[in-house]
Amino acid sequence: MAQPEVNEYSTKDIGAPDGILTNRSVVWIAPKKVELQDRTIPEIGPKDVMVKVIVTGICGSDAHVWCSNPSKQPPVMGHESAGVIVRLGVEVSDRYINQRVAIEPSCPCLECEFCIRGQTNLCAQLEYCGHTADGTLCQYFICRATMTVPIPESVSWKEAGCIQPLAISIQLARRANMRAHQTIAVFGCGPLGLLVIAVAKAYGVAKIIAFDIEQSRIDFAVKHGADIGLLSATNTNSEEPLSFATTFINNIIKQENLGSGVDLSIEASGAEACVHMSVVVTKPGGTYVQAGLGKQLVSVPLFEVTAKELTIKG
Repeated sequence: MAQPEVNEYSTKDIGAPDGILTNRSVVWIAPKKVELQDRTIPEIGPKDVMVKVIVTGICGSDAHVWCSNPSKQPPVMGHESAGVIVRLGVEVSDRYINQRVAIEPSCPCLECEFCIRGQTNLCAQLEYCGHTADGTLCQYFICRATMTVPIPESVSWKEAGCIQPLAISIQLARRANMRAHQTIAVFGCGPLGLLVIAVAKAYGVAKIIAFDIEQSRIDFAVKHGADIGLLSATNTNSEEPLSFATTFINNIIKQENLGSGVDLSIEASGAEACVHMSVVVTKPGGTYVQAGLGKQLVSVPLFEVTAKELTIKG
């Protein structure tokens, strides 16, 4: 979205909150069609804050939304945003005007069984920005104060726009029980895969192997953390999918001296072929984490999963 240059923004540009004249928003109105609309700003609640959005990242899931049909009133898109607080609800005491914050895009009910035990991301009534609720690709966004995460001045606005996908990568590492001694494989070197690699590097894993179908992405991954970058084979001869994946991965295991396979594989592309390869490359007793979003229904080699006693996590 058109916002001030990230390194030139200063609080003096905010303007008086009462002087807000527009709330230009990117609205999803039909398959592969968005529209710039001036949306009404909702009333701010006692526990809410109003954020002037400075930066918004475009996620792969936004593309899935863009391609589909709105199921209800067309929502504002976007969910990877950061900005500054320009207005406070009357009961908010732990935030302040001009504070730099990242916006948590999910809005849990805080009352269901999952919220009560601290798993708010699994909320039974979860509303998610840009998907089931209006998103953050707009000038001003109102949310509960607890949905904002303060960020220091040392974090640039460009970096702030990556906080939400970085948080997902950290959650993936936690779900995977990532450990320093492990060898891991990451399928897909897009933004999510690259952030997973960065998090794995921070964890100090023993070896990171990155797969992608584009050499430029592989080169970038190796430059920024992966120990090995490999070009994934493509099944151009319509070979049986699992047989194709098995032949390719067995050659890689031998070529890279991986023994029985990797301890942990993270599928970050959403491609069905990569699901097969991820399962095959994971050693017996290892863990496979599905992170990428592709088609709603894909095949999984369950015999491999069962025979190798793999742990599968989402």
